[in-house]
Amino acid sequence: MSGSSRGRGPASACRWVFVLALVAGANRTARAADIETRDFAVTVAGKPAGEVHMTIHKHDDGKIVVGCDTDINVKMVIGSYKFVYRGQEVWQDNRLQRLTSNTDDNGKRYIVSAVREDKGVRFRVNNTKETVVKHEVWLTSYWALPDAKVRTQPLVIIDADNGKELDGKLSFVATEKLRIAGQEVQLNHYRLAGKVNADLWYDGTERLVRQEWVEQGHRTIIELTRVRRPGSN
Repeated sequence: MSGSSRGRGPASACRWVFVLALVAGANRTARAADIETRDFAVTVAGKPAGEVHMTIHKHDDGKIVVGCDTDINVKMVIGSYKFVYRGQEVWQDNRLQRLTSNTDDNGKRYIVSAVREDKGVRFRVNNTKETVVKHEVWLTSYWALPDAKVRTQPLVIIDADNGKELDGKLSFVATEKLRIAGQEVQLNHYRLAGKVNADLWYDGTERLVRQEWVEQGHRTIIELTRVRRPGSN
């Protein structure tokens, strides 16, 4: 799910064997033109609050295109909160090549774009504000772990929702067995701390399975519910 400085991190088909997607994926060589959609449920303070859908398309040349659709609605005593995000990321060799996103954050609207240049990655927000950051930038979609070469270093992070520049340090917590979609699976737990704070769990393919943070005093969780592939039964 797309995230913010507060920690917000992200069509039907039949369910496939979920545990194989997470465990066997660690030893699987990705097929050419590999496509999968990861469906996540969002809960806030223990109550259902929305959905995130990430479609990850790995092309023959190694380029990875990630589409993320997020819809969150939270009803509160004093009102309600609505968040809608539509974004597409293009990655090559663990480096961001392009980003386009459109966000409605409870009435505040943001259009963010980014393109890789020789000196770094240039971000533009609402066609006005621009900033250039280093090529090893990470986005708050958190769909995959950053490159292992920079994983233990201070990270430059851009909020995919609104283009704000953040920072954080990622640390490995433990390999943990969690129950996801009715199956117990081994996941790698990381903690991100800094201007953005979140706990993140990744499977053997280093793709996001679970995210947890505190939003305005409320425990917020994004958790994988299924993995879909074209034509799967």
